[in-house]
Amino acid sequence: MLAEKLEERESELYQRKSEAQSKLTDLLDYYTLWVHQIKTPIAASRLLVAEVPDREVKQQLEQEIFKIDSYTNLVLQYLRLESFHDDLVFEKVQVEDLVKEVVRKYALFFIQKGLTLNLHDLDKIIVTDKKWLLVVIEQILSNSLKYTKKGGLEIYMEGQELCIKDTGIGIKNSDVLRVFERGFSGYNGRLTQQSSGLGLYLSKKISEELGHQIRIESEVGKGTTVRIQFAQVNLVLE
Repeated sequence: MLAEKLEERESELYQRKSEAQSKLTDLLDYYTLWVHQIKTPIAASRLLVAEVPDREVKQQLEQEIFKIDSYTNLVLQYLRLESFHDDLVFEKVQVEDLVKEVVRKYALFFIQKGLTLNLHDLDKIIVTDKKWLLVVIEQILSNSLKYTKKGGLEIYMEGQELCIKDTGIGIKNSDVLRVFERGFSGYNGRLTQQSSGLGLYLSKKISEELGHQIRIESEVGKGTTVRIQFAQVNLVLE
């Protein structure tokens, strides 16, 4: 009798788990479709903005469309975490090429905000998944630009770490330990109302899956340095 009840209970739990997984899959499919569909009006908006004669207005509109596109990509990347391991391709990658690819995307923000950019000591090769590491670097760079009003950014390799340093508003000590939590926006996010609480969570999650480590050093009023530590770094041979 007891064995029958246990078997019945196990069957019931399995069915509930299957139903929950099915609902989750349907939800992921829905949002993935939504993200792809919204890409069409974003592309159309870019074409319309290209015809705006006023240069200043045009740049402002381009910046806002870029933000919408970035937030949309953030959602898509978050959804893809479910099948992360099915999408990994490890290879040797030049750090400098990765950094410059991301920086080019955000060139307009550096120009409009009048921020400096110092790239140095990036001539290194690492073993990673290029596409996913680009996501990490982009999220960190985006955050740095968001909270830096003057001064600039410095990106460099220090030993086995890629460092992204800014002269922004900094992060309170009480928030530093929690910035990688999902949905946590912290004092800065609440102050500016610009944080989704997903970017750094996504960065840490991806970094760990790639075998990299990520940590933050920050001081309020002076700036923040994000460090990504790689398991294997090789100097480029002359």
